Amino acid sequence: MYSKHTEIFGILGYPLGHTLSPWIHNTLFQLSGYDGVYLVFENQRWNEIGLRPLIDLGVRGVSVTIPFKEWAYSQANIVCKASQTMGSSNTLLLREGIEAVNTDGTGAVRSILKANAHLLDPHQEKQILVLGSGGSAKGILFAIAESLQKNANKGKIQRKVNILARNEVATKEILFSLGNPEWLGVTTKETSMEEAENYDLIIHTTPVGMKGFAGEPLLNFDFFTKKHTLFDIVYNPLETELVKQAKKKKAEIIPGYHMLLYQGIRQFELFTNIQAKQKWIRKVESILFKQLKNRS
Repeated sequence: MYSKHTEIFGILGYPLGHTLSPWIHNTLFQLSGYDGVYLVFENQRWNEIGLRPLIDLGVRGVSVTIPFKEWAYSQANIVCKASQTMGSSNTLLLREGIEAVNTDGTGAVRSILKANAHLLDPHQEKQILVLGSGGSAKGILFAIAESLQKNANKGKIQRKVNILARNEVATKEILFSLGNPEWLGVTTKETSMEEAENYDLIIHTTPVGMKGFAGEPLLNFDFFTKKHTLFDIVYNPLETELVKQAKKKKAEIIPGYHMLLYQGIRQFELFTNIQAKQKWIRKVESILFKQLKNRS
């Protein structure tokens, strides 16, 4: 039941026919007893329409997805460090002013640490390969940078991170925004293939493989071995072709929907100021998995 006191939240983007965010947030509202509802605000012209209609409706916060993450950042007068550094936000809090937050990176890092904390150990002389340079890659790279720097305890970061992307301008912007640290670099497809054994974690951040999205992958399928872990943040379908091929080579897989889950959990906490309980997280994860399996 909804009342005049029910707070309105939602997701802003285009297209949104595939979105699972309402399942996450409405389930969490129910489990926590929070008087809120989470709706879908689908429009391909948000950058022209602006946020005023949502503010007038009384919307308290929105998740932001492609292609509006950079635009969302530009609309805010209060921004978190991740948003400011990367110029990209996936969350807007519409309260006293407009606050931009990026939970993509924290969701990704939490997914990786849950799978294998060694993959983000700054003292290991292994490499991470990030595929893509869009909004999601920006948020993830910022969070990885924070994690490596924090855990290095002011010591030297031995682990290297390389970006493989087609957009050279966006890649240079990422390097510049992170201060061009010596542990972060750019690579090519050919060099990545030659140096495959140096990598232990591959993070795929492009939409290639997403249901309804065609395109050539940045990496050849024969790159993978059992010594690799692949984190493909595409979650619909449950297993992309990249994931299927990596599994054939016995690579470890971090499910893409884990990032969706954990970035959504962080958004819920920002929306409500309620700390999510582990039993709620397990319940939401179970629902997400069932929904994705039904859609496969």
